[in-house]
Amino acid sequence: MGNFTIYPLHVGDLNRQKSNLAYMREPGVKIDFPLICWYLTDGTHKVMVDTGGTPPDHRWQPHTRTPEQEPSRALERLGVHPEEITDVIMTHLHWDHAGNNHLFPNARFHVQRTELEEARNPPVKLFAGSYDKEVILQTDYTILDGDSQIMEGIRVITTPGHSLGSQSVVVDTREGPYILAGDLIGLYECCEHDPMLVNGIHIDLREYYQSLEKVMAIGGKILPGHDYKVFQHPAYPPESEGKDSDCSGGKTNR
Repeated sequence: MGNFTIYPLHVGDLNRQKSNLAYMREPGVKIDFPLICWYLTDGTHKVMVDTGGTPPDHRWQPHTRTPEQEPSRALERLGVHPEEITDVIMTHLHWDHAGNNHLFPNARFHVQRTELEEARNPPVKLFAGSYDKEVILQTDYTILDGDSQIMEGIRVITTPGHSLGSQSVVVDTREGPYILAGDLIGLYECCEHDPMLVNGIHIDLREYYQSLEKVMAIGGKILPGHDYKVFQHPAYPPESEGKDSDCSGGKTNR
């Protein structure tokens, strides 16, 4: 079993309707969401999950990124240079998760075949704009077909619903498994609610709920894809004691 530490990197901010990440919740209410990518290490391996959004250029919904939020700067504050990253795992290829692949020239990029196929030819044209083809199709990917072991201590499970080829990353830590759920679970609120809330952008609701059940069955702690609460700790498992925000607890019907 691996013994990884997970570092959330704050690499930008979005302003959108809350219902974009929590379907049918508070329609019309806009809030800020963070863009997050993740650095994982066990002291030997240096792994990224997602690479953050493309530079703000007004093509996407209101999106900002300060100089301190540049992914390379965020990594360097941890004493890591992008060239040292050996593996990048893509939860999916939407523009806000796959916009900085070029920063990691020595890495192998792991993506589901169905996700790459959807990015090349989106079957639901409404979501075609979610993929920045000029950026993502420049990357040479290692193709995955289903649940896969990336290395000791890190595996991926297919969790379609938000997109056809979405995957979640299961990371072994000293406190047991953590699950980086990408946009399957955008906010802690989504998995605290009963029934669980899906992302406002979804391609298949039946598959989505099957994916949520698959993630919850693992029994690990979930780190959502766009929640400021993940920054309450600089790393996971946290060094300090105390209760974390946690999707594995009881749900509320609100």
